[in-house]
Amino acid sequence: MESVKETVKIRVCKGGAWERVDGALEYMPLNCVKRTLILPLLSSYSCLLEAVSERLEIDANSDFMVTYNSDNDIVEVCDDLEVNEFMEFIVKSSRIVTLCIVESSVNGRESSNSGSNQQSNFIHATPFVNVYQTEYHATQICQTPIPVFPGSGDFYQNVTYQQMHGFSRNPMYVPGFPRYPMQDPQSDSANRKLKQVVGSPKNKKPSVFGKVKRLSGEDESSESDEDAETTPVANKNFKEDKFWNMPPLLKTPVLDMKKKGMCSGTSSLVRLHETFDSKEQIKIVLGRKALEEGFQIRYPRSDPQRVYAKCIVDTCEWIFRAYIPKDYKKFYVTTFVDHHTCTKTQIHPHHRNASPKVLGHILKEVMSESSRIYRGKEIMTDMNARFKIDISYSQAWRAKCYALQLLRGTPEESFAELPLYCHNLKLKNQGTITHIETDDEDRFEIFFLAIGAVIRTFVLHMRPLIIIDGAHLKGEFLGTMYLAVAMDGNNQILPLAYGVGKSETFRSWDWFLTKLKECIIGKQDHLTIISDGAVSIASAIKNVFPNAFHGRCCRHLLMNLREKCPRFISKEELFWKACKAYRISDFEERFSTLRDWLPSIANKLDMIGLEKWARVHFPGMRYNYMTSNSAESVNALSRHSRKLPICMMIDWFIKSLQQWYFEHRQTADEHKHELTPWAEAKLAQRIAKSATWTVRPAANYLYNVVNYYKNATVDLNVRTCSYGQWQLSGFPCGHLIAVMRHSRQSSANHFAFSCFKTSV
Repeated sequence: MESVKETVKIRVCKGGAWERVDGALEYMPLNCVKRTLILPLLSSYSCLLEAVSERLEIDANSDFMVTYNSDNDIVEVCDDLEVNEFMEFIVKSSRIVTLCIVESSVNGRESSNSGSNQQSNFIHATPFVNVYQTEYHATQICQTPIPVFPGSGDFYQNVTYQQMHGFSRNPMYVPGFPRYPMQDPQSDSANRKLKQVVGSPKNKKPSVFGKVKRLSGEDESSESDEDAETTPVANKNFKEDKFWNMPPLLKTPVLDMKKKGMCSGTSSLVRLHETFDSKEQIKIVLGRKALEEGFQIRYPRSDPQRVYAKCIVDTCEWIFRAYIPKDYKKFYVTTFVDHHTCTKTQIHPHHRNASPKVLGHILKEVMSESSRIYRGKEIMTDMNARFKIDISYSQAWRAKCYALQLLRGTPEESFAELPLYCHNLKLKNQGTITHIETDDEDRFEIFFLAIGAVIRTFVLHMRPLIIIDGAHLKGEFLGTMYLAVAMDGNNQILPLAYGVGKSETFRSWDWFLTKLKECIIGKQDHLTIISDGAVSIASAIKNVFPNAFHGRCCRHLLMNLREKCPRFISKEELFWKACKAYRISDFEERFSTLRDWLPSIANKLDMIGLEKWARVHFPGMRYNYMTSNSAESVNALSRHSRKLPICMMIDWFIKSLQQWYFEHRQTADEHKHELTPWAEAKLAQRIAKSATWTVRPAANYLYNVVNYYKNATVDLNVRTCSYGQWQLSGFPCGHLIAVMRHSRQSSANHFAFSCFKTSV
């Protein structure tokens, strides 16, 4: 048995007039206001009048006529009988019926059957959503998840619309809209009169920064005065805004995602008397309808004020017309014959409506739900399987680019949001330092970011070692990413600072290192910096950190030497042994052998300077880090994120950093020993390796350790080993472990640097 509808949904309009267009009767919107109404099926005329006047905010005692179009005739509703006929017309109609309010010159009209006690139940549409495009029932607001805005991180994920705007669940309250309690239209409470109504807010466009330094609008005072007039009374269930003392967050994520969602809607959005924001939106919706229903359309005549579309087959009756009425800003659909009389047997090898924008809106739905890399070949295959059309690789690529732009926004918008993003980042992360440099015309030049938690970790608990490197960005504007990383006691990478600039120049590296120097106050003494052989980096280090020890990456040096001398490949092992030697005698032995075989390579290494690449000649401490592979690893990990707009790229780094901190904290909680897991494993190897070494005491705290060709003298009083491994690495060497075993000591952990220990 079919269920009987107890409520009906209609659309009410005011501000227009009835006109005949191409022989058809049309309600032409001049300054039209449209609202949606939900009424009980058994409604009286007084109930209808009160609902309409309350919904459209007009005086119920004023002179107006309630009319609708029935079979191309105007029918006026003026008593209970005509209301019942109107309800029957709605039930029989397959579409939403529009009830039109027309100003009347007839005075003294009174409603009949006013004694009926049934009242209407009508509900507002969702805020920020065009009521012409999407209509929601009030009970759906707290169930509809908002799409995640690209670049916003995990803050908005899994947050309902109601939670995101601070709405209370019971009773439901939408700021700036009438307060209607959440009701079931089928319950008895639906027949109660809704009393309290406040003015609806004015439609405001989201603020967009024109320049990169601009943090807020210039006319904030005037806007706040207007808002004060329409602010509803206080509600105890409405959550107070905790961010009142900061520049307002961009409203672009919510508004733009809603607006883009309308463009990507299905063909159900195309109907008579519908309105569209732009011609582009019409073409996207019609193009998608053509793809889904398997036909093609063309535009014989089109101008900025009108859109005329018809089926590609001239004899087909399918037709669509829309135009912008006078003093109106939207396209209004005047003619829509959604019926094809053309044959279904025609073959169209290339679909003319499969434009990049139409396909891009379709791909957006797929790419927003998946993190996979959607390649052009896969797009071609999927479009063929879904719509039975063939598209070229170029079409697939352009559609993918447009879909990514819809999801991520444009690079220009991302640069404009950067100041506000940094501001909110510093509010939520204590001690975070950000800098944005612009030129004389307020255009972006260079950017610096260091997270507060990372700065504190480095200054308080880590070795004074920094590895820096640069990487090319792959977005529309290209550029360079600057990176500085440190190494913790568990031999894990900790990104210390990030930067974005135009290129790797002396000025850019000098600016980046200057901002980095301001972050690591107290850690500048005995600082070691490792980088590749870029001249700009070396000059900037010498200028900003004159007392720091600068070492070359031996891996980059090896690659450079291999290009200049192909024969060097067979002698690379000698080079590495010379680089990693702890004693001068061992270094001289290996380097002299390399000089005998390849004198040109040896001369080149002499010109670079032995102190730059040889561990034994390094004036400071390299802590056993001979390469910049740590920074290169982060660059390799970010190879895909470096294609993103700047705010999304930074957000990716922050989320990665948050994940690493969480995983490292879990590892630390589970580890109960004195040294870190990596240090323990390293120490265990040295204990096993030194088990057969012989120890000969020479004096108090002085021991000679015999290990075939690695004989060394250990002085416990000054904490030195003649082999050099203990001092240069900060970690107990095999000779020290042999002495501890000889002295009947159970552990050598207390000789390790504090950075290798788990206790703080």
